[in-house]
Amino acid sequence: MDKRKIGKIVESAIADYGGYVTKGAVMWHLEHTYNLGPEDAILKPEKFLRALRDIYGDFVSIIEGNICEKLAKEYGIDYNGHGLLVLAKQLTGNSNSSS
Repeated sequence: MDKRKIGKIVESAIADYGGYVTKGAVMWHLEHTYNLGPEDAILKPEKFLRALRDIYGDFVSIIEGNICEKLAKEYGIDYNGHGLLVLAKQLTGNSNSSS
């Protein structure tokens, strides 16, 4: 698992909804308020999703779905729409991929 590759995919998924200026603001907020980087979508998915929910509210489900679709496509995983927590477990091979 390449953390930089995952980070770029996550950032791209966030940029899809608001562009690169919004992505920059969201990433800055994640880093400075929550001490999270984009790779933490997989390394600390529960904490990452809580932070995104604080930022996006109910729209988080759209962002999460986009992140999952991009990651699943890149890594050839069929995550069946179960969300980031399940996908993180599949990518890391870890049954405890939470914060």
